[in-house]
Amino acid sequence: MLPKLLAGRRRWLMGLLVLSGVGMAALAGISAVLMTWLLEPQNRLPVLVTVGGLLLAALGTGGLRAVERILAERLGQDYIHQIRVGLVEAGLVGDRGPSPGITIARTTNDLSSVRNWVAMGISPLAVGIPLILGTSVALWLLAPPLAVAVVVPLALMAGALALLAGPAYRRARMLRRKRGKLAAHIADTVAASSTIRSAGGTEREVKQVNKIGLTVAGAAVDRAITAGWIRGAAAAAAALAAAAVAVVGTTQGVATATVAGALTIVGIISAPVSDMGKVIEYRQNFKAARRILGPALAAGIPAARQRQDTGQADIPSHTGVHVSGLSLEPKGHELAPLNALPRDRIVVRAADPAQATDVVERILGIREDPDVYSTVAGVNLATAAGTERRTLIGYAASSTVLERGTIARAVRYRRPELPSEEGSAALDRAGLSGQIVKLPDGERTRLKRGGEPLTVSQRARLLIARAALGEPPLLVLNRIDAELDHTGRKMLAELVRTYPGVVMLVPATAELEQVEADVELHADTVGGTMASGWDAGERETA
Repeated sequence: MLPKLLAGRRRWLMGLLVLSGVGMAALAGISAVLMTWLLEPQNRLPVLVTVGGLLLAALGTGGLRAVERILAERLGQDYIHQIRVGLVEAGLVGDRGPSPGITIARTTNDLSSVRNWVAMGISPLAVGIPLILGTSVALWLLAPPLAVAVVVPLALMAGALALLAGPAYRRARMLRRKRGKLAAHIADTVAASSTIRSAGGTEREVKQVNKIGLTVAGAAVDRAITAGWIRGAAAAAAALAAAAVAVVGTTQGVATATVAGALTIVGIISAPVSDMGKVIEYRQNFKAARRILGPALAAGIPAARQRQDTGQADIPSHTGVHVSGLSLEPKGHELAPLNALPRDRIVVRAADPAQATDVVERILGIREDPDVYSTVAGVNLATAAGTERRTLIGYAASSTVLERGTIARAVRYRRPELPSEEGSAALDRAGLSGQIVKLPDGERTRLKRGGEPLTVSQRARLLIARAALGEPPLLVLNRIDAELDHTGRKMLAELVRTYPGVVMLVPATAELEQVEADVELHADTVGGTMASGWDAGERETA
């Protein structure tokens, strides 16, 4: 589900939009009355006063239209900002996020559809409905036949828009799907660009993008055809209303001054009436986007975070690590509970690196597994806030892409509240200070494209420094040694040996394979067990 629209400050913005519609209706009525008085043989007010009143009413209407546009944009931007943050959160915490292309499409095309519906759909309705109702009352007070002459074209417009709404929705959905497919294909193609070039597939991939792009263009034209008829129906209704007033006024013998006043009102409401066509178009595009955005936002609330703490018994209250409910694939063999104390070393081994990563990330709660119950320093990782997790766990994994920003920011990314001196000290312990000082801007060097200008080994050292910053109770090293040079692996082996907390290690090289394990898990062996059956008291006694 999407967030509620009328929440927080958005309620006030909507209220102001409704008030602006009421204000425009009042000014339209005043303009009609003044126009009637101006054209009567015996004007009830001096001409200058009447003309001045009409001028002020026109300026007031223009001012309210400007305010309406500003309020509508604020309403739309506030709403899609909340959705955008939710989409990014869903992509960060979800078990398996969508491809980058799909995420980009959602945060551009789909959010544009939501923004258009709120800013140029709901907002014009909030203004237009009070305006049309108010001006209809004013017309009825001037001359009931003229009110009927305006209402009938508006009713016909409503019927036509209702008939066109269904096709507009279907074509909007089709275009959205094709755009998403194109965005995903382009993102995947760019990501695999080196492989495509080396295999001589550039021409084939360009042809494929061209083929998919043509289907997107065709779907966009199909949607535009329906949208054109919708907007045409609304514009025709506005023109028919003016013509109907003139015809009815002439045939029914309504005074010329009254007809002129009614035409003034029709002129004022013609723009909002024409906007009704856009409202229907934006509504159907929004409905198509909502079908995708709702489930995507729901993915940002993992089931593990929704469940309540079960209060499991026999969990030691120490500063170490507890894991229970962990099973190995494919037969679902549940392992014995693990109770690791500070300075314990947990080594996870697997022939398939992906299997080891799966086990580690299920333990940490990065991947959803409702059966796994993990605590660090007595804190349940499934329900811990982000600020707690970053102080409890340091995680460095191979193939990690570094964020854009300075090196100083990157090393303190887990603990931004720590002073820069601690970040520098962490870089020094990782053996990176001497290499960074050679860069033109030192620690203020900005990282781009995943970590440039640092080498692969230097990026790995930076990740290790970040993970160990502040000495979290649990330090997790997932095949990060595979990206280190020989001296880097020696540094890492020494860090593992001396680290004061619990270390969970997935080794990738011979140097780290030699680490003495207090707990060992063969993650790809069904029936394997954690070499641990001790509770906290027995471990301490041993």
